[in-house]
Amino acid sequence: MTMQATADMIEPTSVNTHAERIDRFIAEERRRGRRRNIRNRLLAAGFGILVLAIWHFATTLGFVHALIIPSPADTFWATLRVGGADYFWPNVWVTLQEIFWGFAIGLASGVILGVGVAMFDVVRATIYPYLVALQAPPKIVLAPIFITWFGFDQASKIAIAVVMSFFPMFLNTLTGLSSVDPNAVKLMRSLTAGRWKTFRYLLLPNALPIMMAGVKLCWTLAVLGVIVGEFVGASAGIGYLIYAMNFQLDIAGVFSLIILLSLFTLIVYQLIEWLESRIIFWKQL
Repeated sequence: MTMQATADMIEPTSVNTHAERIDRFIAEERRRGRRRNIRNRLLAAGFGILVLAIWHFATTLGFVHALIIPSPADTFWATLRVGGADYFWPNVWVTLQEIFWGFAIGLASGVILGVGVAMFDVVRATIYPYLVALQAPPKIVLAPIFITWFGFDQASKIAIAVVMSFFPMFLNTLTGLSSVDPNAVKLMRSLTAGRWKTFRYLLLPNALPIMMAGVKLCWTLAVLGVIVGEFVGASAGIGYLIYAMNFQLDIAGVFSLIILLSLFTLIVYQLIEWLESRIIFWKQL
């Protein structure tokens, strides 16, 4: 038997063995990932059960008065009562509209101005100092002013949400677009790529992870802005209901509304994270 024939017999065997090792490694990594997900879910569920247990015993044994923190059972029944009331869904609809409009306008304006400041030196020199200066006062103090300007309707709540959610989106967009390696930008220019081709193929993909972090922060601040606006002055909305129930000492109802609002915010936040995993698919590689 010649050496060539021996090599022809050995080579496929070694290739097959290598492929099998790779398959086993991938399968093992998938099993580890599934076990890790199950472990994390069990830990989260266990922590939630622990918090509920502490909450239950602290309220039922008299360590905390019901006017401060109601029991989990009282909160549960209050949630059913509030959720089934005629006034609940109209007020929810008002708050949802305010949140989504504030979030959308704050997000869009933050991205547009962030791209403009990052891409054009003239824009940076002109408006960037003013944008930074406008962030100095706490946004909550602007709520009464917006109520005066726009009234007690939805416009004032949307304006507060826009102001609170704009700057995080703007800053994350600017940071992401400005954090590209200068040598990579020089390489793109050496390949005769123009400003917008460099933006599309280099700057934007590099900035997307930081921008998505800004989107999640923008969402939470938009919710906060709307609720603060409804506290200051409103005739409808979840914040208005919380204020009214607190005035009536319906603390269980207040807790139920806070929990429902938190669940809604969390669901949308998880949706944004799911979209992030689809948009920035290369993070999984």
